[in-house]
Amino acid sequence: MPRVADLIKRPLSALMSIQVEKGYSTVRRLSGHLSLSMAESRDAISKLVEKGYVRKVGSKIYLTDLGRGRIKVVMTGGVFDLIHMGHMATLEGARKLGDMLVVVVARDVSAQRTKGRSPLNDETSRLRIVRSLKPVDAAILGDRHDMYRVTQLIRPDVIALGYDQKHDEAEMAEELRRRGMPTRIKRLRAQVPGAKTSNILTQIGSESCPQKCPEKQIG
Repeated sequence: MPRVADLIKRPLSALMSIQVEKGYSTVRRLSGHLSLSMAESRDAISKLVEKGYVRKVGSKIYLTDLGRGRIKVVMTGGVFDLIHMGHMATLEGARKLGDMLVVVVARDVSAQRTKGRSPLNDETSRLRIVRSLKPVDAAILGDRHDMYRVTQLIRPDVIALGYDQKHDEAEMAEELRRRGMPTRIKRLRAQVPGAKTSNILTQIGSESCPQKCPEKQIG
């Protein structure tokens, strides 16, 4: 039998997911997200309003600070160009750290800046793919210039970093504190040997080009 806390966290997590992606929730959106009837969704919202966990502005529904405090939100990010088992291991590990996982998908211009090449899939396609993955509760596009702007919007309890992501935890923690966010940073240890987008691209290049092909055509 589900615990009372779980019965509260499930709709709160769903409302947070919808709010991250859409800006606000509604009874209909909650109904679709949790596969509830409209009557069940209205009843769930009414109970959350009574407890002060959500507030209604017309038909729009928002989490209050009290409601947000009842769930542990984990955030991670990346380019997610060619989804592979390394990505899945990171997402699954991040999801276990809290009640819900928000994924920030890098913009095309950001991917070009960090990877030194344009992604094979554009940002809209990559976002759609990431949203379809089982460990992901919500996904949004990152900021083109300041990665902390999205962090300030979500205000996660934990930021999960992949084992090989090139971020300095101490610098991130300091910047988060400067912006008033006591967010914990967790470096994930999950690794899948050889599961890297660069390796996949190299392999594709090798297989599509005979041995006599110039090396510059590979990758």
